[in-house]
Amino acid sequence: MQPFKPSQPRPALNESAPPDAQLRIAVTFKGRASAGPTKLAARLSSRSILSFEPAPGEMETAIEALRQRGFTVSGRGRMTVSVRGTVAQFEETFGTRLTPFNLSQKQGYASDRVFYPAKGAPWHPDPALSALIDDAYIQWPHIYLADSGVSARPPAVGYYHLDVLKDVPAKLNATHIHKERHHGEGIRVAMIDTGFDHSHPFFTRNGFTSSIVLAPSATNRRTDPGSHGTGESANVFAVAPKVTFIGVKLGNDADPNGGASILEGFQEALKHKPHVITVSMCYDLRDDDGVSELKELPNGLKPLEAEIQAAIASGIVVVFSAGNGHYAFPASMPEVLCVGGTFVAENGAMKASDYASAFTSGIYSGRHVPDVCGLVGMLPNADYIMLPVPPGAEIDTGNAAHDGTTAGDGWAVFSGTSASAPQIAAVCALLLQKNPKLTPAEIKALLVRTAIDVRDGSASPASDPEGKGILAGPGIDGATGAGLVDAFAAWQQA
Repeated sequence: MQPFKPSQPRPALNESAPPDAQLRIAVTFKGRASAGPTKLAARLSSRSILSFEPAPGEMETAIEALRQRGFTVSGRGRMTVSVRGTVAQFEETFGTRLTPFNLSQKQGYASDRVFYPAKGAPWHPDPALSALIDDAYIQWPHIYLADSGVSARPPAVGYYHLDVLKDVPAKLNATHIHKERHHGEGIRVAMIDTGFDHSHPFFTRNGFTSSIVLAPSATNRRTDPGSHGTGESANVFAVAPKVTFIGVKLGNDADPNGGASILEGFQEALKHKPHVITVSMCYDLRDDDGVSELKELPNGLKPLEAEIQAAIASGIVVVFSAGNGHYAFPASMPEVLCVGGTFVAENGAMKASDYASAFTSGIYSGRHVPDVCGLVGMLPNADYIMLPVPPGAEIDTGNAAHDGTTAGDGWAVFSGTSASAPQIAAVCALLLQKNPKLTPAEIKALLVRTAIDVRDGSASPASDPEGKGILAGPGIDGATGAGLVDAFAAWQQA
């Protein structure tokens, strides 16, 4: 994930939305309630969400009605349906007008524009369809959380950094678990990201195996032009080398604007019955002032919130990156395991990463981000962990300008909370291997109770309304939560 970078507000373009442009749309249902989850006055929880589960046949009836209006189903979860349709179909069905909005590429958005109703746009949905669904929301592009002849061995660089296979498990104290012959066997970890080029010699020569599936509109299981998923997935294998790894690819190789949404990827992940889902992406819920967080969750994100709540209620551990200076959602959801960043120096000294987000949510009362930390580098680029990437792809070439590697060599030094989330997801897999009965809440409590206190440093200034960065200190603090995860200490108590 790239760090937060100030940019101008999204300008509405002085043009009409092209009628044939494709939209990603989330559909919610009322279930047993009088109004759907997007209309609920109170916050959703893993208990209340179950009242919005569609009755048998309700979802199928709505799907058929959507199909009759020209929409195509792209994903289906327990609580929501994802559909695709054109601007013209959406405008006709919901009696509205869509406007093109530019998105700053400084932020690492998956697309460069979005088509959305402008403020004050009409909204007169088809009454027959309205009787079958709660509402429909166009999904905004998400933000990937990276910083910007291949050998299985990484190149040498002239500064302190971590070897992903040796140093990451050692500093998270997972090597003692490996000595007990626990490597994550039998636990399914689903990672949702750009893609996964696991033909890289790092994966093949170390015997790491995976299954790659495509989210709606994603293409080619074997490639990853965005590089992000390939590199960050190495963190999973470093900590839990024998998990059943399920990579859910969102990227469309031919069309950067044509890939899947996080919701569509999450719905695809659920099909494979994972024990753990890890996501190194976010939506930045920054207010128009550019420095503080929104006070309410946008309705368009409530379908994703509902699907995550239902997954956690069913026993799936859901892990999200805290953000790299972002006010990151879904990381800010209280039930999610939210992972921030700690930097461990060559001499073992620890401090909060000033690249990683830390904030108290204005949306979820009492919620502080992060819960715990993994390993993350420091500003300006978080060059910290040597990771394998597709040679010649985005991160391989982009990072070569500052990380000491060579463009085209298939290696890059990077981290961000994109790295820390899969690290801790893999720790969760080790805990579940030892005790499959652990609930998501129990796993979070274990990690918090046994984490190593981080007392120095400060988090990203971009996630602090005062622009300073929240300070670390003794005990549970604002910058690092409970501190750096101690995998073996948690495993002993599992």
